Amino acid sequence: MSSLLTLTVALATFFTSTLSHYTFPNLLHNGIQYPDYTYIRRTWNYQNYYPLFDLTSPILQCFTNGTYPNPGTLTVSAGDTVGFTVGGRIVHEGPLLFYIAKAGFRQTAGSMTGAGEVWVKINETRPIITDVPAKLELYKWPYYNASEVHIQIPPCLPTGEYLLRVEHIALHIAFNEGDHEFFGACAQLRVVNGGNGVLAPYTSFPGAYRSDEPGLLVDVHRNWVSIFFSIFDSSGVTYIIWER
Repeated sequence: MSSLLTLTVALATFFTSTLSHYTFPNLLHNGIQYPDYTYIRRTWNYQNYYPLFDLTSPILQCFTNGTYPNPGTLTVSAGDTVGFTVGGRIVHEGPLLFYIAKAGFRQTAGSMTGAGEVWVKINETRPIITDVPAKLELYKWPYYNASEVHIQIPPCLPTGEYLLRVEHIALHIAFNEGDHEFFGACAQLRVVNGGNGVLAPYTSFPGAYRSDEPGLLVDVHRNWVSIFFSIFDSSGVTYIIWER
C-alpha cells in the first residue's frame, strides 16, 4: 500500500508539473500543421516539458541539447505568417518573444548552431495595462492560455536561410533571482521573395539576459501598474529590423 501511495503521489506530481509547463512542437504555415518537430528542432524538454532556468546555458540558443535529428527546412515567403502550437498551453504570466538568426557564409538553417551574436529580436508582446491594479490584471497578457502563437516574417527580411526562435518567459515566481522560467524552440526556415531590410542590433544566447535585470527579477503580483511601464526596455535588447 505504501509503495502504491508513493507511486500515485509521484505520478500526480509529474502530471501537475507537465500540465503547468509547455513546449512548441508543431509549425503552422498556410493552414498546415506539421507533425511534431518537423521543421522545428526537437527541444531538450520535449518529453518532460521542464523549464530552463540557467541563463548561462547554451541550451538557451534553441532549447536543444545538441543531439536532435535534422527536422528539415521549410520554405516561406517574406511577409508570410508562421505559427507554433503550444504543447500544454501558456499558463504563466510573462512576455512572448521572437528572434531570428541568418545563416552565414557556407551555412544553412540546418547546419548553424545559433551560437554567437547572430540573433535579432523581431517581436515582443507586453502586458495589457489598465489604470486599476486589480488581481485580474495579472492575466492581461496577450498570449496567456494560448494554444498557438504566430509571427509575421518581416516583409523586408532578405532572402536566405534562418532560424526563427520563439521564447516565452514565465515570471510567476521571478520575485526570487533565477526563478524565471524559459520555454522555447527554433524553426528552420528558407525565406524567399525577400526585401532589403537590415538586421540590427545583434545579441547572443547566452548573453542576452542577466538574472538580476528588472525584466527578469520582478514580483508580478505586486505594484502591477507601476512596474511594467519600464520593464523590458532596460535590458538593452529591444531589437528591430530597419528598412534600407
